[in-house]
Amino acid sequence: MILTERDGKMSEGRSITRKDIAREAGVSISVVSRALNNSGYVEKEKKKRIIDIANQYGYIPNPIAMALQQKKTHQLLFFCGDLTGTYYNQMYHGMARAAEKRGYYVQAIVTRKHFDMVKTILTDGILFPSERTAIEYAKTVGKNYHLPTVTASFDASYIFAKPMPCVIIDNYKVVNLAIDYLMHNGHTRIGMALPFNSGHANQRFKHWRERMTLEIGEECLRYLLDVKGELKMPRESEHDDLDDFYCEDEGFSYYSLFFAGKMAARLYAEARYKPSAVICFNDDMALGMVGELLRLGIRVPQDVSVMGIDGIFTRNYYAPKLTTVGTYPERQGAKCAEILIDMLEGRKYKYMNYSPYKILEGETVLKIRY
Repeated sequence: MILTERDGKMSEGRSITRKDIAREAGVSISVVSRALNNSGYVEKEKKKRIIDIANQYGYIPNPIAMALQQKKTHQLLFFCGDLTGTYYNQMYHGMARAAEKRGYYVQAIVTRKHFDMVKTILTDGILFPSERTAIEYAKTVGKNYHLPTVTASFDASYIFAKPMPCVIIDNYKVVNLAIDYLMHNGHTRIGMALPFNSGHANQRFKHWRERMTLEIGEECLRYLLDVKGELKMPRESEHDDLDDFYCEDEGFSYYSLFFAGKMAARLYAEARYKPSAVICFNDDMALGMVGELLRLGIRVPQDVSVMGIDGIFTRNYYAPKLTTVGTYPERQGAKCAEILIDMLEGRKYKYMNYSPYKILEGETVLKIRY
């Protein structure tokens, strides 16, 4: 509604303001603010009159002005980098739903590490998809912009230079749970399929190698399906591929990890020493591997068992249904958002928070031992 003032009354001409409503209602601007914000005491009749006038003339509050006045935007930023991957997509939806329940909303920033955006976007706090992205922010823009931050994490042993609340998926426990499950079902030749040598893939490789070396010795490396051919020489630098699942040439989006799974299937078909079961880096890769194995005439699970990690919802739409370790990305994202909002509202919170995980049985693991 566009309004002007004629003979002390409002009519069409410009947008209505709180000052206009105050004049029409015969009260102060502060009383209008209290009534519209539902904060502070306002007499019942006055409040009703103010709201009626606002509705009558189509008053729309200015969100920027309100944010400046209240010193709070109720907006959170999520520097996800890429939402085409199923895991981070589900994480984001968990964040968004949890934030909405508490009157906040989450804006996903899908450009690669454009942390300078915090200088131009009004926000109350920042969410990160991994500790590595959080570290990169802290070392750059975060030095001068002291906004509350929370990160998802996949390394329980990681120590931040400056404490930052995190919600952890413990890769060590996740990988060992997958191995325990396969061994309980009679598998000893347990391989692993990995797409690259950095970030979470490198962690999961190290945990698999440590455990399987204890079980069957260095022979376990025969059963490694190394798509890039570099995992037998793991890098130790803390700067390993700070983009986590991002790569210039492939993007490590859903499709590239799915394709990496197809490549792992071909490596399996050509391998001299074949594992009886393979743990894939994540579900996207496992789904790609299962599909390609079937295309090559290799039966799953009769010829080889395949497990994923993550428990993404798309596994429900593939046959055979994938067996995996569910790490509940929505819950991890929701917990990150809840902690950040607790920080903003002055509530108690913990720095170290663990996200649940468990075996989600499907149809891709053969039970050799009953």
